Amino acid sequence: MGQAYPRLVLLALVALLSAGLFPQALGNGKGKVHGGGAVNPLVAGICSRAPFPEVAAFAKRTAQARKHVAVAARTIPPPQAQALRTCDTMYMNTQDAIGAAQRAIAFKDTGTAKIMLQLAVQDFDSCDRPFTHAGVPNPMVDQ
Repeated sequence: MGQAYPRLVLLALVALLSAGLFPQALGNGKGKVHGGGAVNPLVAGICSRAPFPEVAAFAKRTAQARKHVAVAARTIPPPQAQALRTCDTMYMNTQDAIGAAQRAIAFKDTGTAKIMLQLAVQDFDSCDRPFTHAGVPNPMVDQ
């Protein structure tokens, strides 16, 4: 799965947000999704209390990636460490963009939210680039 899962979630999130379909996509919190079948009541209950759970999940995943960077940086050779510092900067930028998107969502500014989420995905995906340029393996590939 690697980086593909968070990216797919964010791309779906951006698509739903830009189409104004988030309330329908999140369901009504009573075990049913608008226009769809039954949803596990536990999941529906959590989603009904958490605005935009996909954004929260992406923020959590980014925080986990930054923790992994800190651990991996202790055991890798200098060329990889330099590339890893770039990853950490990109993950930090991702966190900032997610925060801006969350604020925009709170103010119902879908245009800004969409742009910030696209930027967050782009920043998160940029981690592989410095490793490719340096010709060294990416210890973040599973993140």
